[in-house]
Amino acid sequence: MKKRIPAKKPRKKRKDRQKQGGFSLIFMLVCAALITVGAVLLFFSLFAVYKVYDIPMIIDISDHSGFNTDTDMVNFGKAVPGNSNTRIIVMSHDYRKPLLIQFKKSGNISDFVDVPESFYLDPGLTKEISLNAVIPESAAEGTYTGNLRVYFRRI
Repeated sequence: MKKRIPAKKPRKKRKDRQKQGGFSLIFMLVCAALITVGAVLLFFSLFAVYKVYDIPMIIDISDHSGFNTDTDMVNFGKAVPGNSNTRIIVMSHDYRKPLLIQFKKSGNISDFVDVPESFYLDPGLTKEISLNAVIPESAAEGTYTGNLRVYFRRI
């Protein structure tokens, strides 16, 4: 009587299994990257800033007053301590929905300049914004500069 030896199933080579494991890892990484990119795009399309403008501001505190009509910046001109100077900027946009307008001032001029609270602006409308620089009696003579950052945010 001959002893029967059961036939062995062919084993997959180790390299094949390693290739499959590498493929699934790559597939998972690609999926994770696509989900991340999609989430970021969704977030920015819903809540992101539409536009940001940086507007330079300057005021010269001296012993006499003067004005400057430049339109490339908010130039308050020359001011005497204890007085104030006002400049008006015009805001508008052509985005299809209302936008939230917010202001942030910076620089050594920021202590002197009053900016408005945030507000909503409908498309196609314009709004005049008054920027008032109030110079305290104790202000030292000199040139003060900074920026006014204007955010147009989707709502």
